[in-house]
Amino acid sequence: MAPARRWRARVGQLLVGLLTLGAVTAACTAVVEVATVSTAAAAIALKQQGSEVVGSSGSVTATLPAASTAGNLLVAVVANRNTGSSAAFSGPTGWTNATGVFDSGAGRVEIWYDANNAGGITSATFTASSGTNAIVGQLSEWSGAAFTAPVDTTGTVATASTATTATVSTSAATTISGDVGITGFVTSVTPITTFTAGTGWTHLFTDSTRGVAADQRQALSVATASETETASSATKWGGVIAAFKPGCTGGSLSLNTPSSVTLPTVTLNGLDQSTSTTGVLTPNDQTNSGAGWNIAGTSTTFTNGSSQTLPTTATQITAYSAAAASQNCSLPTNSITYPVTLPAAAVAPTAVKLDNAAASTGAGPTNVTLTFKTTVPSRTFKGTYTSTWTFTLGSAP
Repeated sequence: MAPARRWRARVGQLLVGLLTLGAVTAACTAVVEVATVSTAAAAIALKQQGSEVVGSSGSVTATLPAASTAGNLLVAVVANRNTGSSAAFSGPTGWTNATGVFDSGAGRVEIWYDANNAGGITSATFTASSGTNAIVGQLSEWSGAAFTAPVDTTGTVATASTATTATVSTSAATTISGDVGITGFVTSVTPITTFTAGTGWTHLFTDSTRGVAADQRQALSVATASETETASSATKWGGVIAAFKPGCTGGSLSLNTPSSVTLPTVTLNGLDQSTSTTGVLTPNDQTNSGAGWNIAGTSTTFTNGSSQTLPTTATQITAYSAAAASQNCSLPTNSITYPVTLPAAAVAPTAVKLDNAAASTGAGPTNVTLTFKTTVPSRTFKGTYTSTWTFTLGSAP
């Protein structure tokens, strides 16, 4: 096979020992050349943050100091200190609400995000659907976040009694190292002389006049994320937290193939038969390019070492499934229709796509399970048949 190219490399050869045929059983085994896979994921980095903006007429337009870079994650913390209405905010097109909470003494606070933003964004307007009082908002921009489904986990807190501290925690542990945590707090007492961020956390903004604060913490470990915010006065609190996942960066596009595969035994009986098994391949996209990828396959004709062969259409891929591997950032969206025939000839022909990941999906390692079905015609000669299967991983679907 040709030497490796950028974003395309030889992955491995699957040697399948197939079928001791006759009025006996037939066995299949596979041996694979294993490719190295990196599972490191880079932490998210803060690119820029805007100042707190105070809204009017039921809405707030939060701003960034400079136009955003396409592909980065934008995060907004918005708060409405109206205590007479629990109604949520609405956001601009392309923005998604990550979490929000209402406290009857303090008001409402929410976290919004725009994943894989289109670029050139300098502001975003959020509107309170009813009753407003001291609406505020603030934007930040982050590089290195997952392009799709960047929210790892969230949490809220609303206190029934007053205290100088409030702790907000995610409802579940983060699933990947390198998350960035964003928190927001509203209080019932104003003014608050000072806010103090929790250990390891840094203020995005504090507003002592309106009793609102937001914080961030980078490079979270895999655990429940939490922050304890401290105020200079005892107060009721509303608090939210969202942990955003990194995209998989700092590496290349690679594929891991199984070390062996065994097909079930077959006994010749004068009828056409088939034998099936599954194999797990692990494509790993650490490029954070959002280009997507594809796995292609080809093979040599099954032969028993003499002149007997199986048809060149003997093997098909009949089913596909994908599951997150450790450090996965996003599962692939596959557009291949099954079954797909694995091409074969004396010299392996041009490979065909066996599965793929649409653009902006399939970041990080994914365990892809393919079902292989090999047909044994009724007139097959007995013997042990072998074939070499070659898989490659390429950029783009």
